[in-house]
Amino acid sequence: MKRSTRVTVQLIRKVALLFLFATPGFSQIRQIDPSKLPQNSAVQHAYTDLLPIDQFARTSEATWPFPVPKADVTSRFSMALQTLQKAQQLDPDNKELQIFAGLVAHLAYNLGTEEAYNPALYLLQSQASTDFRAAWFLGIHQCQSNNPVAGMQQLLRAEASSASLPGAFWQDYANCAGVTNMPVHAVRAYDNARKATGGPPIDVQLEQIARDRIKPSSLTGSYPARQAWYPERTDRGNRATSSLCGESFLTRPNSHLNIRDVAFGTCLITIDTEQYPSRYGPSSASLLVGTQAAKSGESLEAFAKRTFEAFSNARLKDPSQANRTSAGIQCPVATCLTFEAVTDKLYKPEGGAHLLAVFFQSEQPAYPGLRFETPQPLPKAPSGSGQPAFFTPKETLQRFNGPLYSFVTLDANHDIYPRSRGEFDDLLKSLVLDSK
Repeated sequence: MKRSTRVTVQLIRKVALLFLFATPGFSQIRQIDPSKLPQNSAVQHAYTDLLPIDQFARTSEATWPFPVPKADVTSRFSMALQTLQKAQQLDPDNKELQIFAGLVAHLAYNLGTEEAYNPALYLLQSQASTDFRAAWFLGIHQCQSNNPVAGMQQLLRAEASSASLPGAFWQDYANCAGVTNMPVHAVRAYDNARKATGGPPIDVQLEQIARDRIKPSSLTGSYPARQAWYPERTDRGNRATSSLCGESFLTRPNSHLNIRDVAFGTCLITIDTEQYPSRYGPSSASLLVGTQAAKSGESLEAFAKRTFEAFSNARLKDPSQANRTSAGIQCPVATCLTFEAVTDKLYKPEGGAHLLAVFFQSEQPAYPGLRFETPQPLPKAPSGSGQPAFFTPKETLQRFNGPLYSFVTLDANHDIYPRSRGEFDDLLKSLVLDSK
């Protein structure tokens, strides 16, 4: 296996240059239980010898800032790693020893012991699925090398595997989340680190960088579509996601999306379905996905009334003129308002119109945008320069505050309604809302 190179990329914000990873004054080795290790003097000495100095190996330092000489720290870690590898050959089933050896290999690698990279990987990988500490140490090992996406995925798994995690874990988690473009995860991790007992001091500079990357939204402002929405082609179709509008959904590969600018707390996307046969030739239906910040004093029912009137081109003045139905509708939240209307006032040559509308409400979660974040790779540095690369972290627009009213509509003629209804149902099933 080819050795990974360390991350040398630094994040910059305005004129401030900060290393990707802080060096908190605490001991990861305290996560190891010495009573579960082999009780021979060599292994126990390795534990007690590294306990006061492992904080110096938390990151790869270009300039050594610590009171103990680097050569001394490096030598002690190298000797401890050799001791633990020999002990593991004699006691291969000791899981605590394996995790300890993997952690020491990771820290030795940070000190410049290149041959320790792979031992850290294989020693920790074998335990990562069953022990959150192994997943934690493996994740930060990968995050501090050239595989931060895999590292963050490990930390996410570690988070899900334990109800109580130490403050040190949350700080490593926050650092890795910052590197993989997950600022909301980073902010939540800093909050969790403060709640955890016995955690190290928080690097307030790195924390503020994470918080500053999340930009509050404005109900009186406007946002270009390219800023408000993130369109993505997947093997299942086209996914559109907006942290600002608090929603994400999937459309079929042959659908055509018109993503409009977001203004005054209103988000709209129109979608032309595939073309289907009708009595007068191929025809496509229209889907409309809309979200609006709830107006003060306006109920979901009142919002549905005025929206449905506009949707039907004022031919249906009130949803009560349509059939209230929920048959076959997959509501993305606990309760939906659904309306269906069949009328010959529209599309009479094609057998009339078949209109369908679903309205629902989402509530602001504790950490808006969290569910839409996934680990992203670092930008590629220019090749051949041999110098550290610098990048400006991307900013994230925060979801509109408070309740959001949303709707999905289908506007089809009678001939193509059955097939276009399938696209409508698929969109609703794929819809993810940023809600409690």
